[in-house]
Amino acid sequence: MRVLLRSSSSYRQSLACLFLPSILMSFAGISISLTLAPLPSFAQDSSSPSTLRVQSQLVVLDVVVTDAQGSVVTNLDRSDFSIYQNGAAQDIRNFDAPEKTSSIPEKAPKDKYGRDDWGNAPLTMFVIDAMNTPFEETAYSREEIDRYLKAQPALLKQPAIILWLNDAGFHPVTALSRDRDALISAIDSHKASLTGKLNRGAVVEQLSASLSALQQMALFSRGNKGSKQIIWVGRSFPGVNGTLLNGTQLDLLKKAVGSTLDLLMASRTSVYVIDPTVNTKPLPEDPVSNIVNPNVITQFASDDPFATSFSFMEFVKQTGGKYFYGRNDLNNEIESSITRATNSYTLSYVPSDTIQDDKYRKIDIRLRDPKLVVQAKQGYYPASQPTNILSAKDLQFGLHEAIVSGMVYNGVGLRLEHCQLDANRISTSCNAIVDNGSLTSVSGSGDSQRTSIVAVISALDSKSVLVANKVYKFGLNIPDQPAQNSFTNIPLHITIPPNAKIVRVAIRDISGRIGTADLDPSLVKGLIATDPVAKKIR
Repeated sequence: MRVLLRSSSSYRQSLACLFLPSILMSFAGISISLTLAPLPSFAQDSSSPSTLRVQSQLVVLDVVVTDAQGSVVTNLDRSDFSIYQNGAAQDIRNFDAPEKTSSIPEKAPKDKYGRDDWGNAPLTMFVIDAMNTPFEETAYSREEIDRYLKAQPALLKQPAIILWLNDAGFHPVTALSRDRDALISAIDSHKASLTGKLNRGAVVEQLSASLSALQQMALFSRGNKGSKQIIWVGRSFPGVNGTLLNGTQLDLLKKAVGSTLDLLMASRTSVYVIDPTVNTKPLPEDPVSNIVNPNVITQFASDDPFATSFSFMEFVKQTGGKYFYGRNDLNNEIESSITRATNSYTLSYVPSDTIQDDKYRKIDIRLRDPKLVVQAKQGYYPASQPTNILSAKDLQFGLHEAIVSGMVYNGVGLRLEHCQLDANRISTSCNAIVDNGSLTSVSGSGDSQRTSIVAVISALDSKSVLVANKVYKFGLNIPDQPAQNSFTNIPLHITIPPNAKIVRVAIRDISGRIGTADLDPSLVKGLIATDPVAKKIR
């Protein structure tokens, strides 16, 4: 199914505008050339079945249900649920009960682009927050994640990845894997770092880097079909008092937060926070506030939870996750988070109000049994339809991390082929093969659809430091209903210096989806430019 999604690129640009230079990362100090290329041709297999184009946004919700004692309830059916948006009842389009983890493969099979494909499996992303958390609490967090993993079977119930956030940025220390010992080894071998931003009180930088990390996790995992949970182990983001901001700053803050929430919704991701702060009391549990009598329609108030301030506890609740605070059993809280997230129902609906005005929409999920408690996403900000305009700020924000992180982004179907060094041994030409069916588009002339993509081809050294790159912008015409095997060939060129070890391409479409692909490392050496030219581009 090819879905036309709204764009959150303007929101991510807003985040960059508000939160500065730390997010507007230059490409390793290397100048970026932006080239408007002609429309490439595409090859289409007319014998393949047509895909379905959906104009309305489908809202997909992963819903955890617990009883009064906090135990997960998994035996409900469709008739037990009702959905309301801004107080108006919605038709439930799809309903799925919690999936059995026994269907998850031990190792991910490869898709047609050679990437791991975990299918509908739920994914867990462990984030060790060494930027917002004091050094001694980070050490405690590491020990508790290690303790949790050692209590698990050698084959984890679901694929997991270990990610690290510190002053240097956000990066993975493992790939997605069910191999428990591989994750333990990665945690044990990763070196700790000092929390410079926290120590000097760089609140704006902390908040911007933290929101950026969440957005990148949503983009990285967006191509996976199953639900995802981020287990964020560390202190929460700094809060923001909106009364201290002017009108423009407050509006940009709301757009930045809304953009992040929408990306997490689009990728079916909930955030769970395990806060290791010591010498504190647990937050009071308040299940009563989540209980709504389904037979009573109360007066609706469409209050935007981030209208005047930002609280990370409220943010976590809005994502459908849970905040654990002030407890001494972090490993048990991790277990509780994963148990909840991997035993969720999946419901979807198409909003009866299709107006896209960037204003908050409140979601209420009500149960026939008022004694049960619902945990799910609580709202979103429907944005305007995507445009084919991408700014330099959009490029820098999303694509830089996709290039340097080393993670495989699968939001756009992509592979890199036929790289050749020219006769003068200066410039390398490559073809990026892009799956038309994975691209988001807007209406074009006649029966066609039009999209705009940005392609970055880059060279990195052995430490994944960017040493060369070139950026292109392409406008593409796509048939109204592209065939299943419809692709576009994107020609790319780069001069590769002698210290390059990796050649990677990243492509971003107008919805913010990103795909990455690497060239076989054994081929890079044969594409290096001659020394005189290489010295000039260092």
